[in-house]
Amino acid sequence: MLLYALFGAQRAQSYTVHEMPSPPVDRIDRAEALRFIKDGFEFPAFVFAPFWLMAQKLWLGVLGYVVAAAAILAANDYAILPDSAALVLLIGLHLAVGFEGDAMARLDLERKGWITLGSVNGLTRLECERRFLETWLPAQPIFTPRHAPTIAPPPAASAEPAKAPATSDRSVAGRLAGLLRRPTRST
Repeated sequence: MLLYALFGAQRAQSYTVHEMPSPPVDRIDRAEALRFIKDGFEFPAFVFAPFWLMAQKLWLGVLGYVVAAAAILAANDYAILPDSAALVLLIGLHLAVGFEGDAMARLDLERKGWITLGSVNGLTRLECERRFLETWLPAQPIFTPRHAPTIAPPPAASAEPAKAPATSDRSVAGRLAGLLRRPTRST
C-alpha cells in the first residue's frame, strides 16, 4: 500500500507559465515560446545538482553551488568538519537545489524580463500545457502588433440610448452580422 502511494498513484503537478519580454506577433508562435516551470521537488536536480543547474543555464546557481561545495570540502580537508558532517551538508546542498531549483529558474526569468502569465495544474506536463492553452489561446488576437498605436478614448455618450441590434441571433453568422452593423468609430 505504501509503495502504491509513493510510486503508483499519479499526483497532480503544478506549473507556472512565463512569456518572454517581446513575444512573437503570431499567437501560435507566442504559444510555442511560452515556458512552463514545474512547482515542487525536482528529483534530477537533487541527484545531479550542478549538471541540472548548467542544463537550465542557471549560472548564478552553478556559481553558488560550486562555492558552497568548495567551502564544505575545504572545511572537511582541514579537519574543521568530520566526514559525516560534510556528507550531511552536501546532501543538504543537493536537497536545497532539488527543492529550490524551480524558484531559481523563475527568478532568472523574472530578472530577464519575462512575464508570469499564471499557473496551471494537471496530472502531466502535456495536460497542463493543454489546459492552459485551451483558455489562453482564444483570448489572444491572431496577430499582436509590436508597437500598437494608442487608441483615442471613446466620444462622450449621447443622451440618446444605444439601439439594440435588429436581430438577436446567437449563431456565429448572426453575431458577425451584428458586429458589422455596429457603427464604427472614426479617429
